[in-house]
Amino acid sequence: MKEDLLTDLGPLALGSRLKRLTDQLMQDGIRVYRESGLDFEPRWFPVYTYLLRVGPSAMTDIARGLGVSHPSVNQVAKEMAKANLVATYKDARDKRRRVLALTRNAKEMLPELEAVWRDIRASLAEVVAAAGPQFLDELAAMENALDTRSFHQRFRDRYEPGRLSRIQIVDLDDSTAVEFRRLNEAWIEKYFAMEEADRRMLSDPFGYVVPCSMYICKSNL
Repeated sequence: MKEDLLTDLGPLALGSRLKRLTDQLMQDGIRVYRESGLDFEPRWFPVYTYLLRVGPSAMTDIARGLGVSHPSVNQVAKEMAKANLVATYKDARDKRRRVLALTRNAKEMLPELEAVWRDIRASLAEVVAAAGPQFLDELAAMENALDTRSFHQRFRDRYEPGRLSRIQIVDLDDSTAVEFRRLNEAWIEKYFAMEEADRRMLSDPFGYVVPCSMYICKSNL
């Protein structure tokens, strides 16, 4: 299996892995709609479906209902309006609120969209099944956990201001040389492979590492 740095990084790369997965699904989704002859984008799906189920709605209500930011809804609304799928107008009761509604063109597309969505659902069901029957439940549990206490809040619970300032830089001696070798061996074996040059350097850090300046390494590896 091909080495995957993001996978090796574990929870630290969670956001990057989810972004990578999203990008792949979105790119394939674009191809699906293009090959189906539909002028539709995967990122429009949540807003389209929300308006289909709820009816004309204010931008803020759509953002709240989908659990996304108002600017993201606003951006999608602009794209959908350009494609003649939504119309915007001011709320009669509050002129500051912009309301979105599906156009006749958007509603007429529904039968074709639903036909494509049936195949999309079946295709993605295969992917979910490969991940395991509890995948969607586990994803929901993760979303609920973040709703309860955000990632930022959890980080703040652990973060100690000034912690880095307590780090001490010490000279290399016989006792620290042992730890220096242990840490470097663990790092090299995890991401690369130990070579003879590595072993020589780590067995004699006073001869190979200490003489190295910031710009010029005098070692003869």
